[in-house]
Amino acid sequence: MDYGLQALKLVLGLLILTLTLRLLGKQNMAQMTPYDLVYIIVFGGILDSIFYDDKIGIFPFIFSALVWSISIYVIETLVKKFHIFRVFFRGTPDHIVETGKINLKLFDKNNIEFEQLRIVLREKGIFSLREVKDIYLEPDGQFSIIKYSNHKLEPNSSINLEKAEVTPNFLLIDEGEIELSVLKYIGKSEEWLKNEMNILGINDITTVVYCEWSDTNGFYYKTYNDCINQKRKGNIN
Repeated sequence: MDYGLQALKLVLGLLILTLTLRLLGKQNMAQMTPYDLVYIIVFGGILDSIFYDDKIGIFPFIFSALVWSISIYVIETLVKKFHIFRVFFRGTPDHIVETGKINLKLFDKNNIEFEQLRIVLREKGIFSLREVKDIYLEPDGQFSIIKYSNHKLEPNSSINLEKAEVTPNFLLIDEGEIELSVLKYIGKSEEWLKNEMNILGINDITTVVYCEWSDTNGFYYKTYNDCINQKRKGNIN
């Protein structure tokens, strides 16, 4: 192995990568999309394959790295100037919850599970879907959430506003399926859940796409009829 040549390749590769990232700008790096990750990974693959091949000299190495970097820069310039390129390479946000209505088609398109969404909400300090008015899934995979104002809550909610102390919230029905392990954990039975849902006017559990419960706020649920684009049926786990 020609260690001098490899060292020179490594330094030049680092410089070219740094230059490319500088050209893209800090704001671009803060909003990386899956496409951004692809071209960075491919660039790393180019460096890796050339770095370990002594037969490839320094000039072919520079040529390959520069062509790839220039291609990225041209694409990014087109993305900034033309909407059609921006949509193709960057994508657009998906409005997965619209004014409290769940868009099941977009949930399916993005392989989102309700428990996954609940984790995201908890990370943002939101412990019930009843608090959420709109959710956007951004092109970079982040969730943007708009809450209802404090004085307005979603329907299909048996919330008791007189209780002050908040208790944990549990997902009891996930896309028509009862979460038996969760019921066991909270010390409730399947019969209890069915009776409570009957009181709320739900006679068929399979019509419920989402149902959460807490001792503080009671039940909050969504049926398939409450959703947009009712294509997804059953838990995708």
